Amino acid sequence: MHGLNRSSILSSAIVGVLVLVLAACSTGGKVTGTKETAAGTQTETDATVAYDGKTARIVVAYNDETNEQQYIAYTSSDRTVHRGASLMGWSYSDDQGGSWSYGGKVAPPSQWSVLWGDPAVTTSRARYSVVFMSNLAVPRAKFPKGGIRGYFYYGDGRESYIGGACLAKSVDGGKTFANYQCLTNKTNVPDVPDSPLGNFYDGGSMASDSEGAVYASYTDVATGQIDVWRSPNENGSFQMLPAPFPNLVAASHPLLRPGPDGALYVAAQEVGGTDPNGNQLYYVYMNRYVNGSWNANPVRVSGVSALYPDVRFGTTLLGSELTVRTAQQFGYDIGSSSPGGDDAIRLLYTTYDSTGHLYVEATACSADLSSCNDVPGWKFQGQGPGNSAIDVYDPDVTAFVGTIGFAPTWQASWDYHWGSESSTNVSRTTLGYLANGNAFIFPIDIIQNAPVCSDERGYWGDYDAFILAGFNQTRGVWMRFLTDSSAGCTERWGFTADAQHLQESSYTY
Repeated sequence: MHGLNRSSILSSAIVGVLVLVLAACSTGGKVTGTKETAAGTQTETDATVAYDGKTARIVVAYNDETNEQQYIAYTSSDRTVHRGASLMGWSYSDDQGGSWSYGGKVAPPSQWSVLWGDPAVTTSRARYSVVFMSNLAVPRAKFPKGGIRGYFYYGDGRESYIGGACLAKSVDGGKTFANYQCLTNKTNVPDVPDSPLGNFYDGGSMASDSEGAVYASYTDVATGQIDVWRSPNENGSFQMLPAPFPNLVAASHPLLRPGPDGALYVAAQEVGGTDPNGNQLYYVYMNRYVNGSWNANPVRVSGVSALYPDVRFGTTLLGSELTVRTAQQFGYDIGSSSPGGDDAIRLLYTTYDSTGHLYVEATACSADLSSCNDVPGWKFQGQGPGNSAIDVYDPDVTAFVGTIGFAPTWQASWDYHWGSESSTNVSRTTLGYLANGNAFIFPIDIIQNAPVCSDERGYWGDYDAFILAGFNQTRGVWMRFLTDSSAGCTERWGFTADAQHLQESSYTY
């Protein structure tokens, strides 16, 4: 990997960047925690935009424990999940986040006992009224008598009560959903005894390409692979594709993104060797599915990346150390290249500095993955008040390719924390260039001092969505979601904390 060279001078699209950055303003509000969703926690999001007639609708899927008391029982140190439990909830907004309506939850379908979160959601790009939503799922064949106690995995960690994922479908732009199809890989893994009942799936990501095919992807913990499923259209049957990373071992959740040319991209952190002390190293790899097949060779698109780091706040809350657990620590999208540049793919990922704090590095790649380069100008590593180090985590990237009257743009967002504060912040920035062609960023906070109330594992939602939610005249409306503990932190137990709801922050650019 080497520095990205720029010889071209970027003209009108760049001249006013600083003015536009400074002019953009943000607003926000509660997605859940009021009315129907006050009873129970909601965390972790994915989001999409759909259309119901002429109504543009933002649909947010999340882990939802609304009114789950009959199915999920907690003590201060344990949890029991009974058959019938579902975390497959969603909300929607018809006014660009001005107000939110609770959609409800999807119940487990026949032969499946529990729907267990890690939400993913996408809109068909052939029919924008059709939305698919995904949740991890527990098949009846793996559900234990008396319910699931504590964690959902067991043995060496490659066995789990989870044995696949279930998809729900909406035909009214995400207002209502019904069960559609459940996906399971029953490949027999010799040293994973429960694999014939359905391999342990983790994470979840969905996308739709320009032809209307719909994709869903998961980490198959039993095989160490990323499984990608494809339906040819919104009414088809999902079938599993060949493995995109057959000679690598998956370490993180996958992340799917559609390309403007009809290609599908998948990225995940994979095991990439060891350092001189024998510690495993993790890199983000990417592959591209086009014309019915994957590229022959996946491409490493990052330097050494942090794998599922715990962000330590350096303080205690209600008698326990305050931390935040994370999932995949990278985000990317595919959009318009800069003039003369091979940067149609732009990726941010976190890594550690010499003091052990997290910061963001950046990569740009060509659309066909034939070249990738580091972009030092998009790196973010800062100092907080009193020169205290900042931990930057959960980066995400969203691109708009541009149309007549709407310029292309690249937006990025991340969370950050410093010192011993018991709160976190969210920033956004443009991944842009100066007039001399040098890459630059100018981060601005869109959420400040959000109080954190994670459970004793550090769970506060492993990942959150960042989307282009619509347009305000000629500017895009960008929206980032985050767990909301502004109602206070009254308890932090082993497997739950209160309060955990959802908030959003939007800005125009």
